[in-house]
Amino acid sequence: MKRVITIIVLLAVAGAFYVYAYPHLAGVGAADAQQTASAGNSDAGASAKAGRSGGKSGGGFPTAVVSAVAQKQTIPITKSAVGYIEAANTVVIRTRADGVVTQAPVQEGQTVKAGDPLFKLDDSALQATIAKDQAQIAKDQANADSAQASLEREQDLVKKAVDPQSSLDAAVAAAKSAQAQVVVDKAQLQADQVALSYMTITAPIDGRVGTVNTSVGNVVHASDTSADGLLTITQMNPLRVSFSIAEGDLDGFRNALTKQPKGLAVKILAPGDKDARSTGNLNFVDSSVDTSSGTIVLKADVDNSAGKLWPGQYVTAVTQLGAYDNVTTIPLQAVQQGDQGSFVFAVGQDGKVKKQPVTVIAAVGTNAVVGNELKPGDHVVTEGQLRLSDGSPVKETIQGQTTKVADATAAQGATASGAASPAGGAPSGASGAAPSSTGSAPAAASGTASGNS
Repeated sequence: MKRVITIIVLLAVAGAFYVYAYPHLAGVGAADAQQTASAGNSDAGASAKAGRSGGKSGGGFPTAVVSAVAQKQTIPITKSAVGYIEAANTVVIRTRADGVVTQAPVQEGQTVKAGDPLFKLDDSALQATIAKDQAQIAKDQANADSAQASLEREQDLVKKAVDPQSSLDAAVAAAKSAQAQVVVDKAQLQADQVALSYMTITAPIDGRVGTVNTSVGNVVHASDTSADGLLTITQMNPLRVSFSIAEGDLDGFRNALTKQPKGLAVKILAPGDKDARSTGNLNFVDSSVDTSSGTIVLKADVDNSAGKLWPGQYVTAVTQLGAYDNVTTIPLQAVQQGDQGSFVFAVGQDGKVKKQPVTVIAAVGTNAVVGNELKPGDHVVTEGQLRLSDGSPVKETIQGQTTKVADATAAQGATASGAASPAGGAPSGASGAAPSSTGSAPAAASGTASGNS
């Protein structure tokens, strides 16, 4: 019985202890845990701060960039326009007489000279007519000679007063009539000879023969007005390039033509060409601007002795209007745009870049003509500008040197990695200690982080 009472008393004491003493002890433990978590967070923050401080000090490593050297050059002023090649002369060959084609020595695609025979028509009827004309001339010439002899006799008789004057007048009229008939016969012969010449069709110009639309045995007619005719001859050299420019460029072309009245040089490039296929001489400006498009047509004669151009071919016509003499140029990719206008990153002697405003006078191809803000020999950054700010240190690679940007970038990455390892040990250790110090009270640590946020 006493054991039972003793056990009850002990349980009562334990219960009282639990009711009154444990909350106090639990509060102390929670406060200690919270204090420990706060300390851990403070250490982690210090470590992160130290890491950031270390990273900032590591920002002094130079940035690998590619730069170019400003040059003093003479840059041509050019205008480019899309145009097409056209033949200066194109002739559609037609027959001027009816007849049957007996010969056709011409072939499609053949290059001919002026006067080369193309077709021969049946001329037997005209040959007979010409023979008749010649015979008629001989007959009438004999009559004219007889009339002239009669006239001379009659003149002698009139002088001797044998025949009256009226006989002489009749003899004069007969002689003149006979001579006139000879002239008519000769004119008829000449007309028939012209008709005979039509039976042989020759090339009127030098050029290349297109499609031949008839052959031996076909009958051709002078009344044929088809667009293709018997064939077409196209002059292949020189050719002509026709292109249009905007109305706003007209004054520039006119001023350039005034300075060079013999014409402006025009380079002709086909799609994909790097070098000009031929050169021409601008010698025609249309008389009016097309009001529907605001453009005006220009033409230039182009040498095609090399045979690299073809009528109807689309090309790019590059006209030189003048030149910028002895100006400072830099690669166009070095020019950046900012709130204050155009600028470049110029590399100083101390290896740091300066944000240098520039005036871009003109952009010619891949080059930019700039003002006096830069001088020949200055270095400007062409690649890597996005990683730079005013005063950033750089490690530059000059365009054209054998050193590659990738090698410089890899060297920079290796240097930065090696330098950061010793300094990075402490922050890494601190970060690793934070979970162990807060692991006993994750709830308290979570609550602290939330409060900081």
